[in-house]
Amino acid sequence: MRNLTPGDLIALGSLALATITTVIGGILWYANAEKKKYAAERDFAHIRRNQEQMQLGLNTLLQELDRRFDVVERDILEIKSTLKIDKSH
Repeated sequence: MRNLTPGDLIALGSLALATITTVIGGILWYANAEKKKYAAERDFAHIRRNQEQMQLGLNTLLQELDRRFDVVERDILEIKSTLKIDKSH
């Protein structure tokens, strides 16, 4: 068996260091990719819920406007009947 020279030890140390840093870099890259994926899914869910809430608000607003217009229409009809004005006017 041959004795290891200082150059061989340096080469083996460099190889080990390069391998370890590559593995750690891969793990960190994967962890960051998963974080970004989770953040994108969370943001999408927030946007979807926000859109649903806006739709619900618009539906409520339109129902209220419809109710108020019905009241106004009834009041106008009542005024016309009181003044004996033809309904077609």
